[in-house]
Amino acid sequence: MAKDMTERVRNAQDKALERLDYILETVPASDFVEIIGRVGGDTVTYRVYDDGSVYEK
Repeated sequence: MAKDMTERVRNAQDKALERLDYILETVPASDFVEIIGRVGGDTVTYRVYDDGSVYEK
């Protein structure tokens, strides 16, 4: 991955970990990073957009 992509993914993971216990999978896309993780025994998916907004999918 390119340096800016790696930083973008890392920032998205940090933002998602505020809501998750741990991350299972990370999928970068053109304008967001999709993060699949576990919280309280449930599997959830978040999309962290480049502007910093986080949406549960």
